[in-house]
Amino acid sequence: MKLKTLLLGSAAAFAVVGGAQAADLSIAEPVDYVRVCDAFGVGYWYIPGTDTCIKIGGKVEFIVNFHSLSNLISGSTHSSTWNFVTEIGLNFTAKSMTEYGELIGYVALQSKYDNNATGTNNSTPVTLDGAWLSLGPVLFGHTGSIQNIDGGYSDNAWRPDNSVDQIRLSWAMSGFGIMLGIEDPRDRWGTSLSTTYTMPDIVAAITASQATWDGKLTAGWAQIGTGGVYGVAGSLTFKLDAIAPGDALRIAGAFGTGVPFLGMPGGIGVNGNTMWTAFASFQHYFSPTVSAALTGTYAADSTAGTSAWGIGANLVWAPVTGFSTKLQGTYVVNPSTATGVWAAKVAVKREW
Repeated sequence: MKLKTLLLGSAAAFAVVGGAQAADLSIAEPVDYVRVCDAFGVGYWYIPGTDTCIKIGGKVEFIVNFHSLSNLISGSTHSSTWNFVTEIGLNFTAKSMTEYGELIGYVALQSKYDNNATGTNNSTPVTLDGAWLSLGPVLFGHTGSIQNIDGGYSDNAWRPDNSVDQIRLSWAMSGFGIMLGIEDPRDRWGTSLSTTYTMPDIVAAITASQATWDGKLTAGWAQIGTGGVYGVAGSLTFKLDAIAPGDALRIAGAFGTGVPFLGMPGGIGVNGNTMWTAFASFQHYFSPTVSAALTGTYAADSTAGTSAWGIGANLVWAPVTGFSTKLQGTYVVNPSTATGVWAAKVAVKREW
Protein backbone atom coordinates (compact mmCIF):
# COMPACT_ATOMS: atom_id res chain seq x y z
CA MET A 1 0.00 0.00 0.00
CA LYS A 2 2.81 2.37 0.81
CA LEU A 3 4.33 1.77 -2.66
CA LYS A 4 0.98 2.33 -4.33
CA THR A 5 0.42 5.54 -2.37
CA LEU A 6 3.88 6.79 -3.33
CA LEU A 7 3.28 6.14 -7.03
CA LEU A 8 -0.10 7.85 -6.98
CA GLY A 9 1.37 10.84 -5.19
CA SER A 10 4.20 11.15 -7.70
CA ALA A 11 1.75 10.99 -10.60
CA ALA A 12 -0.33 13.73 -9.02
CA ALA A 13 2.75 15.89 -8.52
CA PHE A 14 3.75 15.51 -12.19
CA ALA A 15 0.21 16.40 -13.24
CA VAL A 16 0.33 19.59 -11.19
CA VAL A 17 3.72 20.58 -12.62
CA GLY A 18 2.59 19.78 -16.19
CA GLY A 19 -0.56 21.83 -15.66
CA ALA A 20 1.47 24.79 -14.42
CA GLN A 21 3.79 24.63 -17.42
CA ALA A 22 0.83 24.47 -19.78
CA ALA A 23 -0.66 27.50 -18.08
CA ASP A 24 2.63 29.37 -18.51
CA LEU A 25 2.74 28.51 -22.25
CA SER A 26 -0.82 29.69 -22.78
CA ILE A 27 0.07 33.26 -21.81
CA ALA A 28 3.33 33.50 -23.83
CA GLU A 29 3.39 36.41 -26.31
CA PRO A 30 3.00 35.33 -29.96
CA VAL A 31 5.97 35.94 -32.27
CA ASP A 32 5.17 38.55 -34.97
CA TYR A 33 7.25 37.36 -37.93
CA VAL A 34 8.07 39.61 -40.88
CA ARG A 35 5.68 38.87 -43.72
CA VAL A 36 6.03 39.48 -47.45
CA CYS A 37 3.72 42.19 -48.81
CA ASP A 38 2.67 41.54 -52.40
CA ALA A 39 0.06 44.31 -52.61
CA PHE A 40 2.51 46.84 -54.09
CA GLY A 41 4.87 44.67 -56.15
CA VAL A 42 8.13 42.82 -55.55
CA GLY A 43 10.42 43.65 -52.63
CA TYR A 44 7.92 44.93 -50.04
CA TRP A 45 7.38 43.47 -46.57
CA TYR A 46 5.08 44.39 -43.70
CA ILE A 47 6.49 46.38 -40.79
CA PRO A 48 5.66 44.02 -37.87
CA GLY A 49 2.50 45.03 -36.05
CA THR A 50 1.32 47.42 -38.79
CA ASP A 51 -0.43 47.40 -42.15
CA THR A 52 2.40 49.44 -43.72
CA CYS A 53 4.63 47.85 -46.35
CA ILE A 54 8.24 48.98 -46.75
CA LYS A 55 10.85 48.51 -49.45
CA ILE A 56 14.57 49.28 -49.17
CA GLY A 57 16.65 49.86 -52.30
CA GLY A 58 20.07 51.19 -53.09
CA LYS A 59 23.21 51.12 -55.21
CA VAL A 60 27.00 51.09 -55.01
CA GLU A 61 28.82 52.27 -58.14
CA PHE A 62 32.54 52.54 -58.87
CA ILE A 63 33.50 54.80 -61.80
CA VAL A 64 36.76 55.51 -63.61
CA ASN A 65 36.51 58.80 -65.52
CA PHE A 66 38.70 59.81 -68.46
CA HIS A 67 38.50 63.23 -70.15
CA SER A 68 40.37 65.70 -72.31
CA LEU A 69 40.25 68.54 -69.76
CA SER A 70 42.45 68.07 -66.70
CA ASN A 71 40.74 71.04 -65.02
CA LEU A 72 37.63 68.90 -64.61
CA ILE A 73 39.44 67.57 -61.53
CA SER A 74 39.60 69.63 -58.36
CA GLY A 75 39.85 73.28 -59.38
CA SER A 76 42.15 72.96 -62.44
CA THR A 77 45.25 72.19 -60.35
CA HIS A 78 45.74 68.58 -61.52
CA SER A 79 47.42 67.53 -64.75
CA SER A 80 45.87 64.05 -64.74
CA THR A 81 43.01 63.37 -67.13
CA TRP A 82 41.52 60.50 -65.11
CA ASN A 83 40.01 59.99 -61.67
CA PHE A 84 38.17 57.41 -59.54
CA VAL A 85 34.72 57.98 -58.02
CA THR A 86 32.66 55.77 -55.70
CA GLU A 87 28.97 56.60 -55.33
CA ILE A 88 26.34 55.18 -53.00
CA GLY A 89 22.58 55.61 -52.73
CA LEU A 90 19.86 54.35 -50.40
CA ASN A 91 16.11 54.74 -50.75
CA PHE A 92 13.17 53.79 -48.54
CA THR A 93 9.55 53.51 -49.66
CA ALA A 94 6.63 52.98 -47.25
CA LYS A 95 3.13 52.26 -48.59
CA SER A 96 -0.30 51.46 -47.18
CA MET A 97 -3.84 51.52 -48.52
CA THR A 98 -6.45 53.97 -47.20
CA GLU A 99 -9.98 54.93 -48.17
CA TYR A 100 -8.43 57.91 -50.02
CA GLY A 101 -5.99 55.76 -52.04
CA GLU A 102 -2.35 54.81 -51.50
CA LEU A 103 -0.46 56.56 -48.70
CA ILE A 104 3.22 56.72 -49.67
CA GLY A 105 6.36 58.07 -48.05
CA TYR A 106 9.72 58.10 -49.89
CA VAL A 107 13.24 59.07 -48.78
CA ALA A 108 16.46 58.84 -50.86
CA LEU A 109 20.00 59.46 -49.58
CA GLN A 110 23.24 59.70 -51.54
CA SER A 111 26.95 60.31 -51.09
CA LYS A 112 30.20 59.78 -52.97
CA TYR A 113 33.96 59.57 -52.52
CA ASP A 114 35.55 61.76 -55.17
CA ASN A 115 38.60 64.00 -55.55
CA ASN A 116 36.21 66.68 -56.78
CA ALA A 117 34.40 66.51 -53.43
CA THR A 118 34.51 69.37 -50.93
CA GLY A 119 33.91 67.29 -47.79
CA THR A 120 36.34 65.70 -45.37
CA ASN A 121 38.75 63.14 -46.89
CA ASN A 122 37.44 63.82 -50.41
CA SER A 123 33.99 62.50 -49.53
CA THR A 124 30.72 64.37 -49.73
CA PRO A 125 28.40 64.35 -46.72
CA VAL A 126 25.33 62.15 -46.95
CA THR A 127 22.72 64.34 -48.61
CA LEU A 128 18.99 64.15 -49.17
CA ASP A 129 18.46 63.19 -52.79
CA GLY A 130 14.68 63.25 -52.54
CA ALA A 131 11.88 63.10 -49.99
CA TRP A 132 8.15 63.19 -50.57
CA LEU A 133 4.79 61.94 -49.38
CA SER A 134 1.56 61.36 -51.22
CA LEU A 135 -2.03 60.50 -50.45
CA GLY A 136 -4.10 59.38 -53.42
CA PRO A 137 -3.50 61.86 -56.29
CA VAL A 138 -1.72 64.54 -54.20
CA LEU A 139 2.08 64.66 -53.70
CA PHE A 140 4.10 67.00 -51.48
CA GLY A 141 7.90 67.14 -51.26
CA HIS A 142 11.21 67.26 -53.11
CA THR A 143 11.52 65.12 -56.23
CA GLY A 144 11.89 65.34 -60.01
CA SER A 145 9.85 68.04 -61.69
CA ILE A 146 6.75 67.22 -63.72
CA GLN A 147 8.45 69.17 -66.51
CA ASN A 148 11.34 66.67 -66.83
CA ILE A 149 11.49 64.18 -69.69
CA ASP A 150 13.47 60.94 -69.91
CA GLY A 151 17.02 61.16 -71.23
CA GLY A 152 18.88 59.08 -73.77
CA TYR A 153 19.99 55.50 -73.30
CA SER A 154 23.56 56.80 -73.15
CA ASP A 155 24.90 60.05 -71.66
CA ASN A 156 24.93 63.38 -73.50
CA ALA A 157 21.20 63.94 -74.01
CA TRP A 158 20.47 67.59 -73.17
CA ARG A 159 17.04 67.84 -71.60
CA PRO A 160 15.18 69.40 -68.65
CA ASP A 161 16.14 67.52 -65.48
CA ASN A 162 15.32 69.41 -62.26
CA SER A 163 14.58 68.28 -58.69
CA VAL A 164 12.36 70.75 -56.84
CA ASP A 165 10.09 71.21 -53.84
CA GLN A 166 6.55 70.92 -55.17
CA ILE A 167 2.87 70.21 -54.75
CA ARG A 168 1.54 67.91 -57.47
CA LEU A 169 -1.81 66.51 -58.58
CA SER A 170 -1.88 63.38 -60.78
CA TRP A 171 -4.61 61.41 -62.51
CA ALA A 172 -4.20 58.28 -64.64
CA MET A 173 -6.64 56.16 -66.65
CA SER A 174 -6.32 53.60 -69.47
CA GLY A 175 -2.62 54.27 -70.02
CA PHE A 176 -2.94 58.08 -70.09
CA GLY A 177 -2.19 60.57 -67.32
CA ILE A 178 -2.44 64.26 -66.46
CA MET A 179 -0.19 66.04 -63.92
CA LEU A 180 -0.41 69.60 -62.59
CA GLY A 181 1.98 71.20 -60.14
CA ILE A 182 3.36 74.30 -58.48
CA GLU A 183 7.09 74.34 -57.66
CA ASP A 184 9.54 76.42 -55.64
CA PRO A 185 11.39 78.60 -58.21
CA ARG A 186 14.49 78.89 -56.02
CA ASP A 187 15.26 75.22 -56.70
CA ARG A 188 15.33 75.75 -60.47
CA TRP A 189 16.59 79.28 -61.15
CA GLY A 190 19.16 80.09 -58.45
CA THR A 191 20.66 83.54 -58.98
CA SER A 192 18.56 84.08 -62.12
CA LEU A 193 15.52 84.53 -59.89
CA SER A 194 14.52 88.06 -58.94
CA THR A 195 14.48 88.83 -55.21
CA THR A 196 10.98 90.26 -55.73
CA TYR A 197 9.39 87.15 -57.25
CA THR A 198 5.84 86.45 -56.12
CA MET A 199 4.77 83.38 -58.12
CA PRO A 200 5.70 79.69 -57.97
CA ASP A 201 6.69 77.90 -61.16
CA ILE A 202 3.57 76.45 -62.79
CA VAL A 203 4.02 73.15 -64.65
CA ALA A 204 1.84 70.55 -66.34
CA ALA A 205 2.27 67.30 -68.25
CA ILE A 206 0.32 64.75 -70.28
CA THR A 207 1.68 61.18 -70.33
CA ALA A 208 0.88 58.03 -72.28
CA SER A 209 1.99 54.41 -71.87
CA GLN A 210 0.84 52.02 -74.58
CA ALA A 211 1.86 48.56 -75.78
CA THR A 212 4.28 49.77 -78.46
CA TRP A 213 5.07 53.36 -77.43
CA ASP A 214 5.30 55.81 -74.51
CA GLY A 215 5.00 59.58 -74.65
CA LYS A 216 5.15 62.72 -72.56
CA LEU A 217 4.35 66.38 -73.30
CA THR A 218 5.19 69.02 -70.68
CA ALA A 219 4.95 72.78 -70.26
CA GLY A 220 6.25 75.18 -67.61
CA TRP A 221 6.08 78.91 -66.83
CA ALA A 222 8.20 80.87 -64.36
CA GLN A 223 8.45 84.46 -63.17
CA ILE A 224 12.10 85.58 -63.18
CA GLY A 225 13.49 89.10 -63.37
CA THR A 226 10.83 91.51 -64.56
CA GLY A 227 9.02 89.04 -66.79
CA GLY A 228 8.18 85.42 -67.35
CA VAL A 229 9.87 82.59 -69.25
CA TYR A 230 8.44 79.32 -70.49
CA GLY A 231 9.47 75.93 -71.77
CA VAL A 232 7.74 73.13 -73.66
CA ALA A 233 9.27 69.65 -73.88
CA GLY A 234 8.19 66.32 -75.26
CA SER A 235 9.42 62.79 -75.86
CA LEU A 236 8.30 59.66 -77.71
CA THR A 237 9.69 56.20 -77.01
CA PHE A 238 9.05 53.43 -79.52
CA LYS A 239 9.33 49.87 -78.14
CA LEU A 240 11.10 47.83 -80.83
CA ASP A 241 10.81 44.33 -79.36
CA ALA A 242 10.30 43.02 -82.89
CA ILE A 243 14.01 43.69 -83.51
CA ALA A 244 15.13 42.30 -80.14
CA PRO A 245 13.45 42.22 -76.71
CA GLY A 246 14.21 45.51 -74.94
CA ASP A 247 15.18 47.49 -78.06
CA ALA A 248 13.85 51.05 -78.11
CA LEU A 249 14.14 54.36 -79.99
CA ARG A 250 13.56 57.63 -78.13
CA ILE A 251 13.22 61.06 -79.75
CA ALA A 252 12.77 64.22 -77.71
CA GLY A 253 12.96 67.97 -77.91
CA ALA A 254 12.34 71.18 -76.00
CA PHE A 255 11.58 74.78 -76.99
CA GLY A 256 11.25 77.96 -74.97
CA THR A 257 12.86 80.95 -73.28
CA GLY A 258 14.04 79.50 -69.94
CA VAL A 259 17.36 77.61 -69.84
CA PRO A 260 16.46 75.12 -67.04
CA PHE A 261 13.14 74.36 -68.73
CA LEU A 262 15.12 73.15 -71.77
CA GLY A 263 18.22 71.58 -70.17
CA MET A 264 20.67 73.54 -72.34
CA PRO A 265 24.38 72.53 -72.27
CA GLY A 266 26.88 74.75 -70.46
CA GLY A 267 27.74 77.98 -72.26
CA ILE A 268 24.70 77.85 -74.56
CA GLY A 269 21.49 79.73 -73.87
CA VAL A 270 20.41 82.92 -72.11
CA ASN A 271 17.15 83.24 -70.19
CA GLY A 272 14.68 85.24 -72.27
CA ASN A 273 16.22 84.21 -75.60
CA THR A 274 14.51 81.81 -77.99
CA MET A 275 16.17 78.39 -77.61
CA TRP A 276 15.63 74.75 -78.51
CA THR A 277 17.18 71.31 -78.03
CA ALA A 278 16.59 67.92 -79.64
CA PHE A 279 18.00 64.42 -79.32
CA ALA A 280 17.55 60.89 -80.63
CA SER A 281 18.71 57.77 -78.80
CA PHE A 282 18.63 54.10 -79.82
CA GLN A 283 19.22 51.07 -77.58
CA HIS A 284 19.83 47.55 -78.92
CA TYR A 285 20.15 44.23 -77.06
CA PHE A 286 22.56 41.78 -78.68
CA SER A 287 21.50 39.26 -76.01
CA PRO A 288 19.55 39.47 -72.73
CA THR A 289 22.79 40.46 -70.97
CA VAL A 290 24.60 42.65 -73.54
CA SER A 291 23.30 45.95 -74.91
CA ALA A 292 24.59 49.09 -76.61
CA ALA A 293 23.21 52.58 -77.12
CA LEU A 294 23.90 55.61 -79.32
CA THR A 295 22.65 59.17 -78.66
CA GLY A 296 22.92 62.35 -80.73
CA THR A 297 21.99 65.82 -79.43
CA TYR A 298 21.78 69.39 -80.75
CA ALA A 299 21.04 72.66 -78.91
CA ALA A 300 20.77 76.24 -80.15
CA ASP A 301 20.17 79.73 -78.81
CA SER A 302 18.53 81.26 -81.88
CA THR A 303 18.57 84.80 -80.48
CA ALA A 304 22.29 84.76 -79.64
CA GLY A 305 23.30 82.64 -82.63
CA THR A 306 25.13 80.04 -80.52
CA SER A 307 24.79 76.27 -80.72
CA ALA A 308 26.35 72.96 -79.67
CA TRP A 309 26.12 69.33 -80.66
CA GLY A 310 27.25 66.08 -79.10
CA ILE A 311 27.20 62.32 -79.38
CA GLY A 312 27.36 59.56 -76.79
CA ALA A 313 27.61 55.77 -76.89
CA ASN A 314 27.87 52.93 -74.42
CA LEU A 315 28.26 49.18 -74.12
CA VAL A 316 26.64 47.45 -71.13
CA TRP A 317 27.10 43.92 -69.79
CA ALA A 318 24.62 42.81 -67.11
CA PRO A 319 25.32 39.10 -66.48
CA VAL A 320 23.10 38.80 -63.39
CA THR A 321 20.17 40.72 -61.95
CA GLY A 322 21.28 43.84 -60.09
CA PHE A 323 24.86 43.92 -61.44
CA SER A 324 26.18 45.70 -64.53
CA THR A 325 29.37 47.00 -66.08
CA LYS A 326 29.41 49.88 -68.53
CA LEU A 327 31.86 51.40 -71.00
CA GLN A 328 30.73 54.84 -72.14
CA GLY A 329 32.08 57.72 -74.21
CA THR A 330 30.87 61.22 -75.18
CA TYR A 331 32.05 64.02 -77.44
CA VAL A 332 30.67 67.57 -77.38
CA VAL A 333 31.43 70.40 -79.81
CA ASN A 334 30.45 74.06 -79.51
CA PRO A 335 30.52 75.32 -83.14
CA SER A 336 30.57 78.92 -81.95
CA THR A 337 34.02 78.42 -80.42
CA ALA A 338 35.10 75.44 -82.56
CA THR A 339 36.15 73.51 -79.46
CA GLY A 340 35.45 69.88 -78.67
CA VAL A 341 35.63 67.96 -75.42
CA TRP A 342 35.65 64.17 -75.09
CA ALA A 343 35.01 62.10 -71.99
CA ALA A 344 34.78 58.40 -71.21
CA LYS A 345 34.09 56.23 -68.21
CA VAL A 346 34.07 52.65 -67.04
CA ALA A 347 31.51 51.90 -64.35
CA VAL A 348 30.68 48.87 -62.22
CA LYS A 349 27.34 48.99 -60.38
CA ARG A 350 25.37 46.86 -57.94
CA GLU A 351 21.71 47.78 -57.44
CA TRP A 352 19.07 46.26 -55.16
